[in-house]
Amino acid sequence: MILRSFVEVPRKTLSLLTRREKYMTAGLVVLMVVNAFVQTVGIASVMPFLSVLGDPSVVHEHRWLSAAYEVLPFETARSFLFFLGGAAFALIVIGNAVQAATKWTETRFTHMRRYSVSCRLMADYLRRPYTFYLNRNSADLSKSILEETNHAIRGGLMPLLKLLSNGILALAILGLLLLVEPWLTLLAASVLGLTYGVIYLVARVWLARIGAERVSANEKRFAAVGEAFAGAKEIRLLGRERPYLERYKGAAHQFARHQANSQILENLPQYAIEAIAFGGVLLLVLYLMADGGGVAQALPIIGLYALAVKRLIPAFQSLFGAFAQLRFNMPAVETLLKDLNDRSEVVPLVHQRRQPEPMVPRQAIELDQVSFRYPGAEMHAVQQLSLAIPANTTVGIVGPSGAGKSTVVDLLLGLLAPDSGEMRVDGVTLRQQTLRDWQAGIGYVPQHIFLADDTVRGNIALGLKASEIDELAVERAARLANLDGFVRTQLPSGYDTPIGERGVRLSGGQRQRIGIARALYRDPAVLIFDEATSALDTATEKSVMSAVHNLAGQKTIILIAHRLTTVKNCDRLFVLEQGRLVEEGSWDDLIAQDGRLTQLAAGMA
Repeated sequence: MILRSFVEVPRKTLSLLTRREKYMTAGLVVLMVVNAFVQTVGIASVMPFLSVLGDPSVVHEHRWLSAAYEVLPFETARSFLFFLGGAAFALIVIGNAVQAATKWTETRFTHMRRYSVSCRLMADYLRRPYTFYLNRNSADLSKSILEETNHAIRGGLMPLLKLLSNGILALAILGLLLLVEPWLTLLAASVLGLTYGVIYLVARVWLARIGAERVSANEKRFAAVGEAFAGAKEIRLLGRERPYLERYKGAAHQFARHQANSQILENLPQYAIEAIAFGGVLLLVLYLMADGGGVAQALPIIGLYALAVKRLIPAFQSLFGAFAQLRFNMPAVETLLKDLNDRSEVVPLVHQRRQPEPMVPRQAIELDQVSFRYPGAEMHAVQQLSLAIPANTTVGIVGPSGAGKSTVVDLLLGLLAPDSGEMRVDGVTLRQQTLRDWQAGIGYVPQHIFLADDTVRGNIALGLKASEIDELAVERAARLANLDGFVRTQLPSGYDTPIGERGVRLSGGQRQRIGIARALYRDPAVLIFDEATSALDTATEKSVMSAVHNLAGQKTIILIAHRLTTVKNCDRLFVLEQGRLVEEGSWDDLIAQDGRLTQLAAGMA
């Protein structure tokens, strides 16, 4: 089980990377091997220097030193000693430079992977079908992109690279020490490995548990903050600031406690290991002196071990810290993998070079025996619905709450795919390949208008860069929405006036007009209003609807209404109930029939 976790943790972490990034990781491992070799050579270069320093006669007794002394033009052992010291110093400096370059490459690589993984996750979420957003909390999605990618890379990929880097370095140095003093090296390595191993085995289950709790606490932090600011007005009026603060504090405290516990455990063994290492060097000195050798004979080995221990302690500490971080942050890695590996249906993003070609209905938009049920729901929201909307007419879709009106809108928008039946435009079935072209020809005005913290111009041309905005199209759309006069006469900077987050500086009617102008910006052939005036007062509703009726006959207009007064002038009405079409016709004809529309009208009176 333990061996399996050692294999599974790195495998899952590397699964976050693309094939190209895995090749880059392999190149980084090669650099780590070079670094370990250079570091080991630098450490080994100290021995000849200390040997000659302790006993100059060793120059003539040692085979390799004697050969070097004779080949190189040295006249005295003293000058040869200076050469050995300079060479050792140069090799250590080179080793440090290579180590710094490896560290720089490793750090840059991991932080760029944080960028790439977060971008892939953002793109993945944006490509998901509309039903995905109905089942996922927006704070949870934000947390995954902004926070969990950070924990997965800094606490997953970076420790894995440290594990490789320090593991290769430690093996290289231990290999050198084994050549010099095999039994002593095995004993020291066993003590160090056993100390770290026992601590890790005791703590690994606890690390996995608090890692999962940290992810949960982080999700609660984001949810508390998002809800507190989104509902600021109601929370203030109800005096509920403290409960939201306490909710955030509880989650934030748990998050901070688990982060602290992880870092404490990561650094805890360092103090015990330093004491063990210092004691080991003392025992080495006593052992060498007791073995009958003098200081001159013991000095090279003592110097070698001292320098090796200086390199090994940080390496062993980093190895343990890497294992601890990998275990603690594995829930974050698994959270990202769950979403990135989800192969459910995705909607391709619009390519910058290939913009959709808007579909313009010339005959009719049809739903033919369409049924739809939301994931997890027991009943269908729409059942065997058939209706036809002639091109360039104004139609209304009405019905009581829960009749399926908004579901029909989402089906017409192409946001929901029918479970059965089909949608046709001019007799051609709408499919995934033509979905973007269909949506490019639609202007949509919801009940609650989304407004970005941007200018009026930026909100009308939502999502476009300033250089991409068509100024004439903005002004044309604003005039059609009866917004242009207000912008020019009452806003200090006209179309460049910032409107604040969620349009807090605007009235409800002004926000709706911006929504209508946005829908008209692309000059769509189809306009859909989803209860767009239900939150407005009568006078404002009348003004907004006058802007809509000015477009009658020029475009196909679909009105979903709660107030029946907004659909009296429609060419045709569709009355829904429990997801089925129960009546169809003009206002006058349906009222004359004294059917369901009459009952709805009487209930609204």
